[in-house]
Amino acid sequence: MDKRLRYRLPQESETESEYEFTPSDTKHIINGLKSTRHDERVDTLKNLITKLEQPSEELRRFVLEGSCMELLTKFFSTADADEKLHSLWCLTNIAANEGRLAEKVLPAAPYLLSLVTSDNVELQNQAAWALGNLAAEGEKTRETLHANGVLKPLVDLLGSTTDEAILQTACFAVSNMARKPNSYFDELFDLKLPQLAAKQLTVFKDHQNCVTELAWVFAYLAASSSEKQVDEILATGAVDTLLQSAVEYVKADAPGAPLIPVIRTLGNIAAGTDAQTSSLVGTNGFVGLLVRCIESTSSRAVEKEALWALSCVTASGKADVDAVVDAGVVPDLVRIIEKQNFDIKKEAAFSLLNIAIIGGRAADLPNERLIAEFVEFIKSQDEELVRMGVQYVAIAFEQLPDSKGPDLLRTIVGGIDALENLIAVTTDDDTRSLLSVLIDQYYGEDAMSED
Repeated sequence: MDKRLRYRLPQESETESEYEFTPSDTKHIINGLKSTRHDERVDTLKNLITKLEQPSEELRRFVLEGSCMELLTKFFSTADADEKLHSLWCLTNIAANEGRLAEKVLPAAPYLLSLVTSDNVELQNQAAWALGNLAAEGEKTRETLHANGVLKPLVDLLGSTTDEAILQTACFAVSNMARKPNSYFDELFDLKLPQLAAKQLTVFKDHQNCVTELAWVFAYLAASSSEKQVDEILATGAVDTLLQSAVEYVKADAPGAPLIPVIRTLGNIAAGTDAQTSSLVGTNGFVGLLVRCIESTSSRAVEKEALWALSCVTASGKADVDAVVDAGVVPDLVRIIEKQNFDIKKEAAFSLLNIAIIGGRAADLPNERLIAEFVEFIKSQDEELVRMGVQYVAIAFEQLPDSKGPDLLRTIVGGIDALENLIAVTTDDDTRSLLSVLIDQYYGEDAMSED
């Protein structure tokens, strides 16, 4: 997940965030923050919040080298909740910026942590938001936050809140803390995060924004889990709830973004053991969801996520390959290979190759249409695409009956030339050996047909 600015509503903002902040503005801000008048201090904080959405160079200097952080953190000791909230809001937007600015907020982590456990809902939410932005900064920052003890309070907040906004923010913060690399990943399971998130998923299942944020938690958990930990995630029943939510969402033809964390969670689980993949394939609605997402052309991001998940499924075993082929996914994979850009084509090609190799179903593919596309792979500059193209030709030569593989290659203008050109330039010994065999077979078949 990325960092998140918190914007003021347009009607609340008196100035444009793009406004060039000058040294005189810095003096004005300093005087406003030091003012003896409450309303002037709050107005100054609100103005600073807006400026921090897109900080100018002068404002960056004020944060990095000036007294900005000192002035903001002084509000932590005030009894006024409004001043605390707006100073926290400033810190949140500073933490949403790049490294050097975000690092200026890190010393405030203990105070942010104390507010996560406070009784003030607004302060809880804003403190968790700031911590979430810091956690997105990188491994070093996450480790510092962990050393400050943020993990348990954030997980507890996620598991106990009854407030939609706080749940979403807590999920954001926990998801970013769960990002790898980190040294404390197992603690998330010791704290029962999967079970707590699953419970909240049941409670908030009718609130799409909450479901989406909870799905991101599971996506990050499943991405780095051990076999035992994935089993623990599956045992919570969360996958069934997420799947049902996604199926209903697709039926409603809703925008695709909320589907991404759900499909990524499913894909991460499908990338586990064969038993875990088969369990997922056997879950009602899973295969149909992937097919529906791949059929749809409304969201390139969703299509790409679904293709990746499908490649994990088809890499599992023949029974799982048969399940997706029987669900009718092949025509859409072929459409993607023929029509889409290379990055999407590559995702579809993984599944087609798995269907042929692991499923042993090369003869069931429309090879007359595919051969030209995979020859184009061989001509590309992408080493992975080249390997995939050669692999497909090898499968066609091996699996298709009655010398159909070489015959297919002969239908492509420049087909054999692509193989011969590649063998002259490749530095990969395995590819060169395979190409040599294929070229020999091609001309061997030619000689036989001429005799």
